[in-house]
Amino acid sequence: MSHAEAVHTLQPAAGATDQIVAFTGALSYDALPDEARHYARRHLLDTVGVMIAGAGGSIATQAENVIKAVRPAGTIPVPGRARRADLLDAAFLGGTAAHGIELDDGYRHGSAHCGCVVVPAVLAVAYDRRSSGRALIEAVVAGYETNICLARACAPDLRQRGFHPTSAVGPFGAAMATGRLRGLNTRQFANALGIAASSSAGLFAFVAGGGDIKRLHAGHASREGMQAALLAEQGTEGPPNVIEGRDGFMQAFAFGRIDKARPIALPPVAEYGITDCYIKPYACCRHIQPAVEAMFGLCNDEKISFEEISKVDVETYKIATEHAHVPWDDFASAQLSFPYLMGLAARYRGVKFEHFDEATRNDPAFAAFADKLTVSAPAEIDQLYPRLRPARVTVTTNKGKFVRQADEAWGSRIVPLDDEGLIAKFLDLVGPVHGAAKAKSLSQQLWNVAETHDVAPLVEALAR
Repeated sequence: MSHAEAVHTLQPAAGATDQIVAFTGALSYDALPDEARHYARRHLLDTVGVMIAGAGGSIATQAENVIKAVRPAGTIPVPGRARRADLLDAAFLGGTAAHGIELDDGYRHGSAHCGCVVVPAVLAVAYDRRSSGRALIEAVVAGYETNICLARACAPDLRQRGFHPTSAVGPFGAAMATGRLRGLNTRQFANALGIAASSSAGLFAFVAGGGDIKRLHAGHASREGMQAALLAEQGTEGPPNVIEGRDGFMQAFAFGRIDKARPIALPPVAEYGITDCYIKPYACCRHIQPAVEAMFGLCNDEKISFEEISKVDVETYKIATEHAHVPWDDFASAQLSFPYLMGLAARYRGVKFEHFDEATRNDPAFAAFADKLTVSAPAEIDQLYPRLRPARVTVTTNKGKFVRQADEAWGSRIVPLDDEGLIAKFLDLVGPVHGAAKAKSLSQQLWNVAETHDVAPLVEALAR
């Protein structure tokens, strides 16, 4: 038996690359369950709203300024932006904006954000190809399910090795979504995955500060995945079996040893993962949101004022505790900072965009509050993740101790944000950019996108 055959025999994830290719190639709107179609619309609507609102953010603006300095405008409209871009830049700018304000969706079991990588690429390519709404939905599902199956198989090892799951698995989803819209064949899909794997990247070092790099991760993954598909379409070859193979993605990013790699699961063997992605109601890190909700719930119900709090103890899961010492010197870091977000929850009973301005961040009251906070990960709480995102908050005042546990945050399938609430979120994000009337019209068009024969006019309308 050859060495290659021996390695293959030991490989638990053998065939993973072929499974993704087969799933993507066979995907059909008509064969999708109604629930998968419904959630695809929800996540399309949500991501577009965040893209439009995030386009005006500092990091998205800086990214566009860099592009403007090196090349002329293109022809592809970018949601929320006035300047047109080429295909690759549209994906990069859209992904950066979609991940730029901490309001984009994510998949709990793999700790990866999907919409900010997949949707920008899909919108740009669908506009360029004048695709139908049904084709757009197919591409969204293909991209989400690719990212989800990989993130789930590699969790929590991927994150524990210091990588950002969003940008590590993101290029694969963007590549499959792009390839689906451009009609790639089986060989080209496989090559696209092989090429995309070498663009997997993104370190979690931003938890120590410099949070803006996190936003660029999504833009990078969306652009690189799209480029991988375009290169494959031109005949460029990628390494075979790149997900599970020797020196491939799983070995390099998650497990370190090829024989440890886990099988992937795609529909119909697994449930459609897009139906289990959360939607964020608050502009903050999802890992911290359960504790934040428990905090302002306690303060509201027990009528606890910010000033009378003498101590706050948070017991949560280990990955969330990584944010316990994140500073809040800048907008991006503040959205990832456990001390600052808990301080906001205690003081304002919520988390809003205006709470991240410089004047609020510099208020010395938050530094004083941080000294009262402890964050730990006891075994009985940590073992519940990733099935749940638990946080137990104990607030001590001169009136006594008050305890509340949140096992999951609002916006998940367990504690859902309903369609009405989702549309309200979209209108709140898009109204200030496009006006209330146009925001309402866009929400209706996106919700009914499957009835559209050519999505180009809709994508055009999303731009400024």
